[in-house]
Amino acid sequence: MRIREAAAADRDAILALRMRCFGEVDREKNDQRFWEWEFRDARCFVGQEENALTTHLAFVRTPYVVDGAIVEGGMAVDAMTAPEARGKGAFTQVVQASRDAFPLSTAYQIRRPVLGAMLRGGWSIAAKAWVLVRPLILAPRASDRVRLLTRDETPLMARIAASMPGARVARTPEWLAWRFFDNPHWSYRVTALDDRAYLVARRTSLKDFDTFAIADLAFTDRDAARELIRDAVAEGKRLGCTLAAALASPSHPAFWLLVRRGFIPSHHRFRLLVHPQRKLTWRVMWADTDHL
Repeated sequence: MRIREAAAADRDAILALRMRCFGEVDREKNDQRFWEWEFRDARCFVGQEENALTTHLAFVRTPYVVDGAIVEGGMAVDAMTAPEARGKGAFTQVVQASRDAFPLSTAYQIRRPVLGAMLRGGWSIAAKAWVLVRPLILAPRASDRVRLLTRDETPLMARIAASMPGARVARTPEWLAWRFFDNPHWSYRVTALDDRAYLVARRTSLKDFDTFAIADLAFTDRDAARELIRDAVAEGKRLGCTLAAALASPSHPAFWLLVRRGFIPSHHRFRLLVHPQRKLTWRVMWADTDHL
């Protein structure tokens, strides 16, 4: 098997491999517009046997906050191997070949088969993040003090996020605009309370449950954050969703705020993998991944 860095001409073959591996899961990711949004500046690595692609791993260029400074790195996503190539070490080879694509890289492991290859490739587990859920049986009233933000207000969001401690994806205005306002399929509700907190959420399906999912929450004032959470829960109820949900690591300042607002840790969790190994405290929410 030949391991190489993919080129733009490989896009359709990679999308075809994705259909073979994941079928109808996250169908929007098979759209060429979604591909261009996520991967136009990425580095993608593939394993090829004869004229067919058999395995793939991509790194989306991502800014990280490390020790107070912004470090350019990559987030590993779209790990996949053709059914006939599984169990033969193909994915391990592509992991080992691509692990130094950036000075710092992260990955979020959900599927069990991926973990062994990543650990063998030199990655290490740096944090765990739990999916928190709240049934929307009873919900508070929406806040009349919350306002919706536009793409032009990402500098405000960046100033709020800059106060959050720990290593994380850097919420620069450019990253925030790309992540929450430029996606061709995923539409987010971005709210703020003055200049003290912002919250990002969208309606989606999680395990076939109609869910209003909180993707990101940053704040300088806990009371403002609590009010935004209450407002998001009220919005989910208004939309007729079954659940509200969030993903957060216990080290994130939002984790216990969500728990105290009725969000319960479920058995679903993500492992944050990092290469090379660094002794850092990572703060993780869904926005730091590419899963929501």
